[in-house]
Amino acid sequence: MSIASILEASPKLAVEWAAEREDRQRRTNADPADYDRLKALGINLMGVPVEFGGTWENLAQSARPICTMLRCLAQGDPSITLSSAMHQSVLASWRVPIVPEPFNDGWQQQRKEVFSTVTSGAWWGTIVSEPGSGGDTGLTRAACVPEDVSTFRYRLSGQKHFGSGSGLNSFMTTRAVPQGENAPDQFFMEVRNQPWDGSTGMRLAAEWQGHGMMSTNSHAFEFTNYPATRVAWPGHQAEFMAANNGLGGMTFTSVVTGVVDAAMAYTRERLKTTLAGGSSLRAFQQVEWTMAEQEAWLIDQAWEGAVRSLDTGNMDRRIALMAKENVARLSESVLTRLCKLTGGTAYTWYSPLGAWLEDVRALGYLRPPWALAYDNLYNWGWLE
Repeated sequence: MSIASILEASPKLAVEWAAEREDRQRRTNADPADYDRLKALGINLMGVPVEFGGTWENLAQSARPICTMLRCLAQGDPSITLSSAMHQSVLASWRVPIVPEPFNDGWQQQRKEVFSTVTSGAWWGTIVSEPGSGGDTGLTRAACVPEDVSTFRYRLSGQKHFGSGSGLNSFMTTRAVPQGENAPDQFFMEVRNQPWDGSTGMRLAAEWQGHGMMSTNSHAFEFTNYPATRVAWPGHQAEFMAANNGLGGMTFTSVVTGVVDAAMAYTRERLKTTLAGGSSLRAFQQVEWTMAEQEAWLIDQAWEGAVRSLDTGNMDRRIALMAKENVARLSESVLTRLCKLTGGTAYTWYSPLGAWLEDVRALGYLRPPWALAYDNLYNWGWLE
């Protein structure tokens, strides 16, 4: 398994999924077989360092292939691509090679265990958001009580939602406030084959019912004294976020960029057919198409610029968030224009454009959502 083989196989899988687009856009639950296909290609290993059996070399060599793969697969099925993208960003925390004493021994053991779960076939996801938090993890109310601090074992209680990949992930990271402490820290939970009836402390609170990204299985849960493991470098959540180097946000941005690619290609073929049949476009349609082309070009430039920052090691949280918010805003505009210029069919299930419009709208709500994102962009802009 190699990066080259994954990048060669991804377009073929995207084409297969695209051939099933009408069915896939109407699904409201993820198909585990799709995750099996991704695993067969080795996509689950892209975030695992080579020394642990994966294909991750370093940020300069490995970030672009992940973003390129996601952009490609999203053209076939945005939902499954988005839910599986969480896996790539979550693993970044454990790519920190060494932490200060007295934590390094425990850290090295935990790194080994985490990456071993992936090479054994596990998928990782995240369930961090909480009702009423506005996407701000600093407002986490979930609590953890210690069970065995020496092995980082705790019990977690609290409500969580937007758990993309629920039922498909074996492990999910989250945040909670440890007993006796004031700030939330990072934890992970094994959720593989767990019942959702509350009998083991994990109760389904609400099934995902999104207008777009309909089959991401982003369910909500209530946890009661549920087993959780604290990340083995306690109190250093900021360092874990920094370890991601902006890749987490770019995984989401790459998915939506891929949707725009698919929508533009689909509409271009429709317009070619119209023009080849002797019909002409009205002035409004010409303007909307030309504007869509310009905005799609800007999206591509934002994506390429941000990925190049990953390549060169110049990425920071503000660049990643600038790319995310610009692509979120422009992608909605592009899809709205494409729906308008193609006519009423775009308002039906006979066209993929309406579903794609709802899919791209997801990016603005992904953490950090609109309001928090713009607070951050404004505040970070004055730190330079």
